[in-house]
Amino acid sequence: MPSPFIPHLAQTRVVKLARVRRERVLPARGHVLVQVGNRVGALDIVARAETLGRVRAVPLARYLRTNEKEIAKYLLKKPGDAVEAREIIAAKPEFFGTLRRIYRAPGNGRITSARGAWLAMDLLDAPFELKALYRGSIVNVMPRSGVVIEATGALAQGVWGGGGEGYGVLKQMVESPDQILTEDKIDLSARGVVLLAGAGVTEETLRRAAKEQAAGLIVGGLLPPLREVVNELRLPTILTEGWGERSMCAPIFELLTAHNGDEVIITTGGKTRPEVFIPILAPSGAESAMPPPTLIAEPGATVRIIAGAHAGAIGTIAEIPTAPHTLASGALTWGAQIEIAGQTRVFVPWENLELIG
Repeated sequence: MPSPFIPHLAQTRVVKLARVRRERVLPARGHVLVQVGNRVGALDIVARAETLGRVRAVPLARYLRTNEKEIAKYLLKKPGDAVEAREIIAAKPEFFGTLRRIYRAPGNGRITSARGAWLAMDLLDAPFELKALYRGSIVNVMPRSGVVIEATGALAQGVWGGGGEGYGVLKQMVESPDQILTEDKIDLSARGVVLLAGAGVTEETLRRAAKEQAAGLIVGGLLPPLREVVNELRLPTILTEGWGERSMCAPIFELLTAHNGDEVIITTGGKTRPEVFIPILAPSGAESAMPPPTLIAEPGATVRIIAGAHAGAIGTIAEIPTAPHTLASGALTWGAQIEIAGQTRVFVPWENLELIG
């Protein structure tokens, strides 16, 4: 009997309790403030970096009321020197030395050049402070770059994320995963919370959520034009299913509603897929919270149908045929017989399946 062709399938992890390791990395080289073994909370600062902001050109000769040939002797700082806000950079004596005409640094930064009548400065923005975001232990320090944090909790991966990172208390806003969240459901109570929606939201909902300073949004689907609105509003948002109005799949909706009122983290980029993470203390030592195991496409495995007539449905692999299946179009393709709750078995090509769990 020929062996069935089983390709490597994409995996969406939905785990009630797992131990994960996540990197937290600065956008520029800076200073790490913690050590291996330290326990950190979500809002603890683990690293800090000074970030160069804008370049400012200063007509110093005009400010000092002198000519460019005389400027050098009035400078108290040289190119390459760091300066602090309000620090005196240049001073010119006046009235026989009884007074001074001075120029102060407009902000923290450094002097980059002094040419002719002009002075150029790199002014620093406010220091970038990297929050731990994940509550757990520091297991690795990357000098001047960031840290790796080990945390235990519930995990649900999404398919797209935008608007940055979010942290807050999870608030269930709909009764079922196929509901659309409308703006009239959002009020002052949304401030600082992560909103759990269903199949979609309207543009007015997004703008109202941002106005009320919601910490984030988890939703099944989003109409494609709203992608730019999410990024414009800087509203951390995760899609669990994809583009368009898409009912949130049962495993993810059930996991999240079980944690309604708990603190939740949403991350929308980086080296891992967009994800929702809910910190949970492991009940009895490290052995009770292991890294999520690799899912295998085999009979009994849970799958999500991602395309075709049954797109969005959750089922289990009932049988893996040992020969390719003939589709209605006449094409031959490899796939599996999928048992969908409340329906008879259906054949689904492998390319229309992903493992979930």
